[in-house]
Amino acid sequence: MKGKEWTLSGAVKLLAVSIPLCMVIMFACDNVNTKHEEYLNRGEAIYIGAADSVSVYSGNHRIKFTWMINADPRIAEAVIYWNGRASKITIPVNRTTGGAMWMEATLDDMEEGEYIFEFVMKDKSESGYTSKPVQIAGAVLGDVYVENLRNRGVKGIAKLESGEMQITWEGANSATLLYSVVEYKDGDETISVEVPNADEKTLLERLETGDEVEIYAVHFPENGLENIYSRRRAFTMPKFERLIDKGRYADAFKPGDNTTPQPGNDANAWSRSWGIGDNRDIRQLWDNNTRNDAIDGFRGILHTNDQSTQWEAALFKFPHKFTIDLGVPAILSRLHLWPRTDNGSFTGHNPRYFEIWATDEPKVIADFEDQAAYEVYYRTTYVTHKPVDAQIRKNAAGVDDTHPHVNDGHLFIEAAPEAGIYNWQQDWVRLGDFEYAKPSGMNHNSRNDADNAAWTEGLDFSFPDTDQKFRYIRLVIKYPNWDQTNCINLGEVSFYGDDI
Repeated sequence: MKGKEWTLSGAVKLLAVSIPLCMVIMFACDNVNTKHEEYLNRGEAIYIGAADSVSVYSGNHRIKFTWMINADPRIAEAVIYWNGRASKITIPVNRTTGGAMWMEATLDDMEEGEYIFEFVMKDKSESGYTSKPVQIAGAVLGDVYVENLRNRGVKGIAKLESGEMQITWEGANSATLLYSVVEYKDGDETISVEVPNADEKTLLERLETGDEVEIYAVHFPENGLENIYSRRRAFTMPKFERLIDKGRYADAFKPGDNTTPQPGNDANAWSRSWGIGDNRDIRQLWDNNTRNDAIDGFRGILHTNDQSTQWEAALFKFPHKFTIDLGVPAILSRLHLWPRTDNGSFTGHNPRYFEIWATDEPKVIADFEDQAAYEVYYRTTYVTHKPVDAQIRKNAAGVDDTHPHVNDGHLFIEAAPEAGIYNWQQDWVRLGDFEYAKPSGMNHNSRNDADNAAWTEGLDFSFPDTDQKFRYIRLVIKYPNWDQTNCINLGEVSFYGDDI
């Protein structure tokens, strides 16, 4: 009895489990049938041939695609979507063969950026059958890309003695760089010079100092559609600079020039010819000797007559003027000037303040009514003299007691010209108002290594950029010199520029 009760109980339990399980299975089967009915009611999915072998090519605000379609005759058009299908273009299929066919399309006026493009082929039936979509990423290039393109670097530009301009290039280190272009004008003609990446130097003809060229690079980007041009960079053609041959320098005295020690110490000395002798005259400014030591019988400095002891009657006073003929017209770039270097640095009769004036065609006597007018024209000079400061020789009381008339320094200065008088400075060009400055700024009794080096090696004085050529130089030395005397010592001058 107990065994039967256990078996009956087990059967009841099995029945209790089986009934719900059958209900679950029947419910599940009903769901499957419902799903199939949905697809059966929709009909079998039919796809036409999809785009194959899609390639993308990036351009400047453009992008191009190529793809292949198979021989499916139902393919009537290709639709390309982008911007999440918010934008599209439709390309009709015009078959020329019965088999597979290549197609292409270009999108213009595109915004720069990265895109996902979707290709869908369609037929013309009422059912509107389509292919499975094919996606591909592509980039449209634009201003940001161009701004980041690298131009080939320029190491330097120089004007050669031949008159040609030479560009020296840095290496071409961009994988997309095809070549560089130098472009410039010669009158109405535009000249374009293509520069291969292997070239290290390029010669350019028909250019002058001050002319401008533009340089840009031509790149072909990876998966590119077209050449992309970098931003243009402008370069101004430089001066040709070399030392103007000192063998051409000559005196070119004008009225008012300090002609001491020769041709002489009188008002008409400027018009006389030279004598021969160890007279430390202006010709020693270009003899390549900056010391008072004699070389080949001539000492190497200009040393005017010291008129400090006859200051009331002195013929030559500040500003002291010296006129030099360079022998050739030149676009001048700089002057290198040496004092008398065998003196202690920043002492003696050496100039501290000076101006450089230049012209290519100085007026001559024939340009005036008479010689008197000619002399007034050249003798009259307007300058601003400088005050004496602690760097100039002084004693503790602020007076230079080594020179008896230093307190009357104004007596070493020419009388101020009448206002408005016409003079040579209106026809000449001032290239600079300079100071032979003491690097340390220390007072007269102190100096350092930099001061001594500036004295022995000389200093450079740069002229403003100009395309004007000059042949004649007028050196105007202003008060005071380093010793507050009415005398000038000067070692050497070298002018640099373009004389070709």
